[in-house]
Amino acid sequence: MKSFLLVTITCPDRPGIVERVTDVVVAHGGNWEESRFARLGGDFAGIVMISVAADRAEKLTAALSLLATDKITVAVKRTSPNVQAASKEHTLCVLRLKGADHEGIVHDVAAYLAKHNINVESMETELVAAPMSAAPLFQMEAQLELPVSLTIEDLRENLQLIGDQLGVDIEVAPTT
Repeated sequence: MKSFLLVTITCPDRPGIVERVTDVVVAHGGNWEESRFARLGGDFAGIVMISVAADRAEKLTAALSLLATDKITVAVKRTSPNVQAASKEHTLCVLRLKGADHEGIVHDVAAYLAKHNINVESMETELVAAPMSAAPLFQMEAQLELPVSLTIEDLRENLQLIGDQLGVDIEVAPTT
């Protein structure tokens, strides 16, 4: 029987971090299933799902915690594999947002999504320099799972109203 571990990693950014973590995973018979990593500020952060034989999970967890000696902070949580596929009861779509950066953008969009029972499957945000002025431009892309009671068109209209209030452009499109 397999155990699934959700492993969160943070540390000062430098070369070799992923290799160091994979050394530990492989040495304990683990399999790297899914991951997302990014450099944020001067730090490196990531989340990984690892499968491992149930009788090896505790030893792998203990070994991962020893990465602290390399200044790698690790948190481990047991989880289950994501076997849920999009059902007929949900619609998948992508939200893209772009506009001048200011406080509250993510909060206001997230509040609307939560209020309407919209699940965020994934989300990325970044600040980039605007082409002409180099002013901070906020960008967000999110994969969303809508309940059957909400159409993409309704979501688009409502988020465009929020976008108008926030002074940002919001696009919503079906996932292809």
